[in-house]
Amino acid sequence: MKVLIIGGTGLISTGIVKALAGTASITVFNRGKTHNRLPGDVRRITGDRAAPGTLARLCGKDSGETFDAVIDMICFQGAQAKEDVEVFSGRTGHFIFCSTVCAYGNTQTQIPTVESTVAHPESNYGRNKLECEKIFLQAQTAGRLPVTIFRPSHTFGPGAGLINNLGWQNEFISRLRQGRPILVSGDGHGLWQSAFCDDVGVGFAKAIGRRKTVGEVYNIVGREVFTWDQYTQRIAAALNAPPPRLVHVATDTLLELQPQRYSGLAEIFRYHGVYSNDKIDRDIPEYRNNTSFADAVRQTVAWMDAQGSPADDVSPEDRIIAAIGEMTAQLKKTLT
Repeated sequence: MKVLIIGGTGLISTGIVKALAGTASITVFNRGKTHNRLPGDVRRITGDRAAPGTLARLCGKDSGETFDAVIDMICFQGAQAKEDVEVFSGRTGHFIFCSTVCAYGNTQTQIPTVESTVAHPESNYGRNKLECEKIFLQAQTAGRLPVTIFRPSHTFGPGAGLINNLGWQNEFISRLRQGRPILVSGDGHGLWQSAFCDDVGVGFAKAIGRRKTVGEVYNIVGREVFTWDQYTQRIAAALNAPPPRLVHVATDTLLELQPQRYSGLAEIFRYHGVYSNDKIDRDIPEYRNNTSFADAVRQTVAWMDAQGSPADDVSPEDRIIAAIGEMTAQLKKTLT
């Protein structure tokens, strides 16, 4: 089986390659500028899909290439989706598109959100991905391309750091290990899912050639739902770190104080992020066999440690936590 992955070096892509190892001849197409952890037997085609005609020349009819499956991990614009349709119509048995749960929009009206939920994307990223989905599904209906669409949420693993409720601050893990207080927005009860990259890779890989998945859209998300407090506590436990002292601050206050640092909180993490896996469990049952959250955390942090420990300077969180403590003490004096 010949499989082309457009992209190929990201977290999910690496998981797909692992899942296909020994069963497929894998080619990746990308610019060759991102460090990758792919095995040596993966064929690499270097090119920039943004350059007109490059995808067709290197991977389509101009190259004489055909593939049993094509998986596009880096299609972000409608024009790119249209190019995929033109390049791969009649040249692949199965086309798989990596979309996003951002296509639903951040303000969830149904928890867990299912694939039939009406989409109202609020970000440009979500709107563009939804436009791509529509183009691919139209091509599927027209008989031009057999399409399956996946909507991942947050995916983590070796190759990237762990998020926290405030965003992507690298010192989060060192703070946990040192027993320093952890800032969490709101009351810490926001709901979240995180999926391990190798598990998500299995979902993509096991869809290939499975006829019941053609023309379908699937959430592909973490198995467990945590509050942000629980998420933080579970990571600490997985690392044998001290139970964290959690300090809660109103989300709007944090965004007023540090809007750039907490941009991820403003756009994503202040909202619930809970999606149903029922449909993928029905059609791709291999996805049920997920890595434990604790083991996935340990693998990820081992990779982070190998890259070098992040700087441990006093962060804005320390100043905010100190100010909250002082304000609380002053209010107690005022009210007694």
